[in-house]
Amino acid sequence: MSIFATMQRFYFLFLFVLIGACDIYAQTADEQLAAQYFSNNEFDKAADAYEKLIAKIPGSGYYYDNLLTCYFRLNKFEDAEKLTKKQQRRFDNNYYFKVDQGYVLKKANTPDKAKKVWDELLNKVTGEEQQASELASAFQKRSETDYAILVLEKARKKSNSPLLFCFELAKLYADKKETQKMVDEYLNALQGNPMIQEDIQGYLQLYLEDAADVEIVKNALLKKYRENQSIDAFSEMLVWLYVQRKEFNNAFMQARAIDKRYKEEGRRILELANLALQNEFYDDAANMYNYIISAGKDKVNYMNARIGNLSARNRKVINTTQYTIADMKLLETDYTAFLTEFGRYYFTATVIRDLARLEAYYINDYASAIQQFIELIDMPRLDNQFKAQCKLELGDIYILKGEVWDAMLLYGQVDKDFKEDPLGQEAKFRNAKLSYYMGEFEWARAQLDVLKTATTQLIANNALELSLLIQDNTLDSIEEPLLLFAKADLYYYQNKVAESLQLLDSIEKAFPRHSLTDDILMKRAELSYKNREYNKSTGYLNQLIKEHGTDILGDNALFMLADITEKKLNDKATAQKLYEQFLEQYPGSFFTTEVRKRFRALRGDTLN
Repeated sequence: MSIFATMQRFYFLFLFVLIGACDIYAQTADEQLAAQYFSNNEFDKAADAYEKLIAKIPGSGYYYDNLLTCYFRLNKFEDAEKLTKKQQRRFDNNYYFKVDQGYVLKKANTPDKAKKVWDELLNKVTGEEQQASELASAFQKRSETDYAILVLEKARKKSNSPLLFCFELAKLYADKKETQKMVDEYLNALQGNPMIQEDIQGYLQLYLEDAADVEIVKNALLKKYRENQSIDAFSEMLVWLYVQRKEFNNAFMQARAIDKRYKEEGRRILELANLALQNEFYDDAANMYNYIISAGKDKVNYMNARIGNLSARNRKVINTTQYTIADMKLLETDYTAFLTEFGRYYFTATVIRDLARLEAYYINDYASAIQQFIELIDMPRLDNQFKAQCKLELGDIYILKGEVWDAMLLYGQVDKDFKEDPLGQEAKFRNAKLSYYMGEFEWARAQLDVLKTATTQLIANNALELSLLIQDNTLDSIEEPLLLFAKADLYYYQNKVAESLQLLDSIEKAFPRHSLTDDILMKRAELSYKNREYNKSTGYLNQLIKEHGTDILGDNALFMLADITEKKLNDKATAQKLYEQFLEQYPGSFFTTEVRKRFRALRGDTLN
């Protein structure tokens, strides 16, 4: 090929590309102009522009939708219908334009004509899945939910596939707020594919706030379970639903049937029991642990069930308002019997720790508790974090005994070994508080100020509160009130209630209207609580909230008042109101997350 011919060919190619680029540029400019007219509500000009654009690119959904909108805004319904018919001729297999013809007729206030068009479409529905799906989508686009449902239901019937379009129909029924039909469709989907159980739980979770909806879900599940007992997903869904509603005994009965059927040896029951224990349903948890225990010592979950049973009984006794030393002694005997049976090794370390806590805080057997913790600290193969936690707890017991230097040494060891870890920060805080107890306020505050930015919010919050207590009460040269209060605080910790109250009385007598007044009220409330005088405790808290509600202890006091009302006085209705009041008054409090969780639980919301 000659150079001239090559250049000529290149020239024509360049010219072709240039012309194409000009066309594209012109089209882009026209589109921008049309969009500008449209956004400025100049619909007559916009309609003219989009008519030209759609003539060039008939398949553009963007041009079509905007042109149809222009016709509507200009009340040009005949032009709108002509557009839909023209598009039908161009794209005879596209159902959107036929549906839109009816949509235009409905907008033109001729609903009978619209119905006729749509009914014709409905009559053409076969059992072919893609056809039905596209037609239903076309109706959905124009918010014609009833017709979309009719299309899918007819296709399902024609195809003789009762589980076809379950998700699509469920969503449509949800849009119509027809909860019963929506739930039925989701459960139909689960029947067709049990592997999607978690997905179905996620969808139904949204409908467990209202009591009426919960009953619908429960009854629908029970019906499906009875009709399809060979499908385990429905049994498991019932367990899930009962757990959401905190009906742990009902959940246990369902889980027990699954456990027996598949010889799970209590695995599922153990998980459920632990969840019941976590949610403070101690009797239900104990029943489940006992079920596993009754299966025999040779079963794999026997020891864990024994540990769980001890924990359930322990927490139940501690959280009752009328436990006695005899109750605690009986628990101590059961813990000892467990350790005799299973031995004192790293895998029973949590039981040894719980026994030590019981002896230290409820039986006042400090010597035995100390020995238990020393044994844990020296135990081979035990996790270093667990050992460090035991050192902190041993230090706490030394403070109970008045052996503060031993406590300080243990706290210091953990602080050194876990410098940037929350465990180390907790150790530093306990050492700072010990310095505060001893009247070393400047040193204590220096340590507390470091902890204000601790990674754990609880430590940071506690450090801030104690630092402010020291700061606010050492501004003048008279430190005697704070020295007395710190000693009263130490007595409180050491369970020396009478001595602590005596010191608080002396502060109020010697220093009336001192800035410690709100702290003294809080300490009196805590002392009354420790003595299980709950009504007396709430009296102090109400006074604190009334007189010092805007001060730093206001949120602490209201949270404690709500907690006592809920858990000790068992007045759920009043507690719910107090939690609601808390959320209104102290939205930025450290306690807000926990308060919101408790408020929702009392209101009857589902578990997360």
